[in-house]
Amino acid sequence: MPIYRYLEKAKKILDRNFNGRFTVPSIYLYPHQWNWDSGFIAIGYSRYDTDRAIQEIVSLFEAQWENGMLPHIVFDRQNLGKYFPEPDFWQTDIAPFSNKKHLTSGITQPPIHAYAALKVYENAKDKEKAKQFLRWIYPKLIKFHRYFYLERNPDDNGLIYIRHPWESGMDNSPMWDSVLERIDLKTAKLPPFKRKDNKIIDPEQRPKDEDYQRYIYLLELFKKHRYDERKIFHDCPFIVIDPLFNSVLSASNEALIKIADIIGEDCRQAEEWYLTTARSMRDILYSKKGKIFYAYDYIEKKQIEVATSAGFMPLFGGVASHSQAVELFETMNSASFCKIHEENCFAIPNYDRTREDFSTKNYWRGPVWININWMLYQGLKRYKFKQKAEHLEKTILELPIRFGFYEYFDSKYGTGYGTKDFSWTAALFIDLVHEFTETQAIKSGIGIYIQSVNNDVILNLDRNSISINQPDEIYKEFNILTESIIRRYVNNGTVNYKKLRLSPEYKLFQNIAGKLSLFDLSYINGDSSFFINLYNMMVIDFILKMKVKKSVKEVDGFFTKLKYQIDGKKYSLKDIEEILLSKNNREKILISLVRGTQSSPPLRYIPPSSADFTIDSIVKDFINSSEVLVLPEENSVFVSEIFHWYKNLFGSDYNILKFVKYYTVDRSKKKFLEVEKNPQISYLTYDWNLNN
Repeated sequence: MPIYRYLEKAKKILDRNFNGRFTVPSIYLYPHQWNWDSGFIAIGYSRYDTDRAIQEIVSLFEAQWENGMLPHIVFDRQNLGKYFPEPDFWQTDIAPFSNKKHLTSGITQPPIHAYAALKVYENAKDKEKAKQFLRWIYPKLIKFHRYFYLERNPDDNGLIYIRHPWESGMDNSPMWDSVLERIDLKTAKLPPFKRKDNKIIDPEQRPKDEDYQRYIYLLELFKKHRYDERKIFHDCPFIVIDPLFNSVLSASNEALIKIADIIGEDCRQAEEWYLTTARSMRDILYSKKGKIFYAYDYIEKKQIEVATSAGFMPLFGGVASHSQAVELFETMNSASFCKIHEENCFAIPNYDRTREDFSTKNYWRGPVWININWMLYQGLKRYKFKQKAEHLEKTILELPIRFGFYEYFDSKYGTGYGTKDFSWTAALFIDLVHEFTETQAIKSGIGIYIQSVNNDVILNLDRNSISINQPDEIYKEFNILTESIIRRYVNNGTVNYKKLRLSPEYKLFQNIAGKLSLFDLSYINGDSSFFINLYNMMVIDFILKMKVKKSVKEVDGFFTKLKYQIDGKKYSLKDIEEILLSKNNREKILISLVRGTQSSPPLRYIPPSSADFTIDSIVKDFINSSEVLVLPEENSVFVSEIFHWYKNLFGSDYNILKFVKYYTVDRSKKKFLEVEKNPQISYLTYDWNLNN
């Protein structure tokens, strides 16, 4: 399977970039240890090498400053002279509280490390070894976070400022343009310097010389004040509260709470930090008008109204309220940041695509970065935006396979940019493949029946005395209640069974379901939409009545023994499926059925007046989800196991691929499916976990 072959390739990249003490981002451009890179790299290692994951974080924290600050670069003495700026330019030895044993920079980066340390523990086979690591790292993490809340928290409201664009991790983001323009390059006194990055990488993909001049200006200001935070704060033109930085801090605060619980430490300080930062972010950084979190210019006391992927990071940090999360999703799933299944648009670019200065290839001004999309994937899962999360999962797996393990990718064509063999691209690919593999194992393990149904069970007995008896009345009420339930209790294709169980709509639906025993099926004249809606609502009703917890496979006979009485006959889900097999376009109808599982397409109401259009829309979403992977570069297509179930219906692999091609949105994949006659077709294990 190509995915697993590339898993080994990703591991080899990390091995190549490992120098015996830590892992550099890439031997071709970044020869030292970078702060948040090591956090992401440790997450990747944690999936298969706990010792290496621990070493990655330990080596970084050995260079922690006395005041708690964790430098954004720890320099390798054996590799000096290959990067700019290096220790001779930073001169951090002039800071009284710097680490005198290690050569470091004088700024920090987003604090992903507590989150990473928790992942090391969660993924470790040897929990005791991992717990010893947590005991060692916990006080250092607390010291790191305390530095932020004591030194970078000017209003004591939990909003932590950054003082250099490099601290954001999004170096030349358009967010910083207006703030950096305060630095007048005509009057600024700068030392001579020579960049190395734009000699190795195409300058079109890197920050401009003017950007670097302003970066160096800030660095000179820090040296002037001997890295004293208070003096820098009062003199620095770049004091910004970044939503990405504070969201990552929040995620790590949350991780600190969990780590404290694991090792038996007091977690009250971390809880206070988490709640304070999250509340202030919601109140000060969120724009109701823009439907996104903006960076905040502390000097001008105003939001920086530039929309970037950083504005969605409160999903990762668990910061956004429910209503804010819904609005964030609206912005994320728009033309500005790529709609689901939009042509020529990969994942979530790091800048608003509708802006004139958007670039598909220039560093942090438009390309796709794997680490950003990985964090957003975690956030989307957290807030139950299943379909968009699957879209990002698919992209994170596809981009390195199709275009290489690059630093970042063209948001329109997928081309890899920056340096090749980039460590966090490899590491987060590894993490996601392992998650994918674990899901496959869980899928395969589902099958132990908790309840066994030996005889037919009728679950729509008519025990009410409502006066609706005529076919037109029953049909109308059935459609009204089905639409209402799906509209109110289904979000992004997943069902809130807990709320639905207690809802008035469900009680009314049970009444009308009872009346189906009297319903004359000849009234609908073979209406496919009725049978699809009936199938989907029977699944929901059976799940609730049988008290299914995790999977419909808990009930032996779920699809064959549980039944509705309709028009004087008993119908199981299998019976309804047999009826649909007789319909025109039966292939797409059967693919559109929702079986109460994670591998089902998104649940939607099928209006009788626009049934074909709605079914096509559902199938298109399914074909372009993570249930189908088309990899032209590998001459491979992976499809849901559901296609294997209906292989006799499709007749051949050729017809399956023809069906996939028809609904595929991406033009390059569609062309591949048209031109290539014999791509290798494989089946992805069906996920029977409940779609809740």
